[in-house]
Amino acid sequence: MSIVLSPPVRKFLALMTLAGAIEFSPLTAETLPPPDHATRMTRGLETFDSQVSALLKEHCLKCHGGEKTKADFDLGSREVLLKGGTDGPSVVPFHPEQSRLLKMLRHQEEPFMPENKPRLSEEVVRQIELWIEQGAPYSKPLVEGKKPARDRSQVTDDDRQWWAFQPLSKPVIPTVAGWEHPVDRLLAAKAATKGLSLAEKANRRTLIRRATLDLTGLPPTPEEVELFVQDPAPDAWPKLIDNLLARPTYGERWARHWMDVARYGESSGFEQDYDRLGSYHYRDFLIHAFNRDLPFSQFVQWQVAGDEFAPENPKALAATAFLSLGVFPTQITINELERVRYEDMDDMLSTTGAAFLGLTVGCARCHDHKYDPIPTRDYYRMLSNFTGTVRSEIELDVDPDKTRELKASWKAGHEKLLAEQRQWEQSNRPRFESFLSQELPNLETAANNP
Repeated sequence: MSIVLSPPVRKFLALMTLAGAIEFSPLTAETLPPPDHATRMTRGLETFDSQVSALLKEHCLKCHGGEKTKADFDLGSREVLLKGGTDGPSVVPFHPEQSRLLKMLRHQEEPFMPENKPRLSEEVVRQIELWIEQGAPYSKPLVEGKKPARDRSQVTDDDRQWWAFQPLSKPVIPTVAGWEHPVDRLLAAKAATKGLSLAEKANRRTLIRRATLDLTGLPPTPEEVELFVQDPAPDAWPKLIDNLLARPTYGERWARHWMDVARYGESSGFEQDYDRLGSYHYRDFLIHAFNRDLPFSQFVQWQVAGDEFAPENPKALAATAFLSLGVFPTQITINELERVRYEDMDDMLSTTGAAFLGLTVGCARCHDHKYDPIPTRDYYRMLSNFTGTVRSEIELDVDPDKTRELKASWKAGHEKLLAEQRQWEQSNRPRFESFLSQELPNLETAANNP
């Protein structure tokens, strides 16, 4: 039913909305504020402070705005109370008869509240009813510092200042006496602002041990330590680092860190936990990427869509395993197919967001993100990019040069065997023909005439 609001009512609604007192929902004649709303709100504040605030904290807040927020119904502040939860508004100010909260407290409508606890006394329910009849005002939030939930449906200019969206930049390197390296100078300057100082410079034995363990995961040999300690060259340190970075163990060591980011596993998880026989190809791709200093842009592209960017490159195809490394049930029924498919895509998106965007995208699956500037609708827009992604197993020729060499070797060996066979046949043909023409008939005659 459409209604026409008088100017005084329109003014009141505008002021109350700006003040955060009213959360708009479709208005009807039955939900309009009564003429004595101001008086009721004043009495309601007294009721809230003397009775209702303590009752809500004792019986309701733990599950609805305190330790958790079930059904998205939050009592922490008046703004979020009026917004309601997944089933819509539960409180209609000035109209307790239309408030689902009271029906649930009276066990007239499920879910009965408080959940898994005895029904509240009639006196307690009556106090809450009176408070709603008085406009359900709050003198202060039930949770200290509670603020209305942000509407993430619109990404603001402030949202765009989020740290994960900022381009990389080179900081101004301060001048700090006693320190030459830019990193040391940055650390020393920051430490000085905290009244701290850096540790003394490490000696050469400590330096080579730290560097070798960090870059290769293994300690240096005694011979390597002595060689570095005794090296008088001014570039001994850069030479050591170049040598460590050139070792195959560098890629093996640092690929492990990215394998943690990519939730790498060599089995599928869950109850069956079957082995993934080809997963090592992804591990080898990472080792190759680190040891060959693959550009980071290409490193990202290949893992997200290597089959699109370089479909003929086996390393790019191996890199796309990044999307499917998460746990996956290998035995599913037709009824589970849709759920498992969605869980798989959610895992792809969440891992991609955390690894490459610095964002916990997965939180926006169920609600607008509470911290990162990600609306739920943007989550599903991003998820749509993975709807064409399917799991499959393919044969990979990971080393084409070696494959060609092996094929050439196999061909040469096969041709050698054929040549030897032809030579044997030619050398033994006279004897075979003699056997067929002379000895075989004699054997047949003897067999027929015992």
